[in-house]
Amino acid sequence: MTIFAVICAGQFPIFHMGRVWLAFFIFPFPNTRGPLWVNFNSPLLWDVFAISTYFSVSLLFWYTGLVPDLATVRDRAPGFRRKMYEIFSFGWTGSAKHWQRHEALSLVLAGLSTPLVLSVHTIVSFDFATSVIPGWHTTIFPPYFVAGAIFSGFAMVQTLMVITRKVLKLEEYITINHIESMNKVIVLTGTIVGVAYLTELFIAWYSGYIYEQFAFYNRVFGIYWWSYFGMMFCNVVAPQVFWSRKIRRSIWWTFFLSIVINVGMWFERFVIIATTLARDFLPSSWSYYRPTWVEICIFPGTIGLFFSCYLIFTKVAPVVAIAEVRPS
Repeated sequence: MTIFAVICAGQFPIFHMGRVWLAFFIFPFPNTRGPLWVNFNSPLLWDVFAISTYFSVSLLFWYTGLVPDLATVRDRAPGFRRKMYEIFSFGWTGSAKHWQRHEALSLVLAGLSTPLVLSVHTIVSFDFATSVIPGWHTTIFPPYFVAGAIFSGFAMVQTLMVITRKVLKLEEYITINHIESMNKVIVLTGTIVGVAYLTELFIAWYSGYIYEQFAFYNRVFGIYWWSYFGMMFCNVVAPQVFWSRKIRRSIWWTFFLSIVINVGMWFERFVIIATTLARDFLPSSWSYYRPTWVEICIFPGTIGLFFSCYLIFTKVAPVVAIAEVRPS
């Protein structure tokens, strides 16, 4: 899921350039343009490095764990499919030497992935925090975005996992205990996100900076008040029901609340962007925001791309690591 989400995210630095046919301008490579190089002060370039690094490490980590499974499928596949899985499994034989190298590589990649998650979402938050716009120029954004990413990521995994678990009959492998443990993480990170929301309001008041105060006043009581309170309810109030063990272990409650959290995180992005820019320095920004047909099409388009990749993956590869669940 991380890989498919990053594929969707990787399109947006190109979209934000305004001219997608000039996408090669965001890559720093020797060329015939003379002194014209990429602008390393541009947040768009930060996104390019963050997304490409995150994608590379995530792909390696995912594929490394998949190699033993591809070899298992190879041994059972006929004809052309067997040849294809032979290529993708890199000639895996299951020998002690192969397992030793596999575990060593997995450990290294896991060690790289953990700080990378923090750095990537910190860089994404810098797209806003390094600006001078009131409501964005805050130091709480990096930890706030990291916590929000873990929070929404677990919720999205729950949404897809519950459906996949039912459709593919994986109840013996993805147990209620797994779902309950993930719901505990959702409660924790949702509480951290709630503290971040309240901290933003407090700092805006405590700063005495009238423009910052107006930005947050406008978020809560302005024309987009419904999005702010929708965000607070979905991301802070709703996850607290997971304090109940009965609800934490309920499939239906888990699925329903994961959808609620996904909606709440969409509200959060809307609040951060639309409500901040709705009362900006420009007189033209004081009108009510209405998405264009391009923006409307991009939204379902990225969702369709994500689910297309996810469904193709569930069709051609094991969704549960065979090597980790098979009896020793």
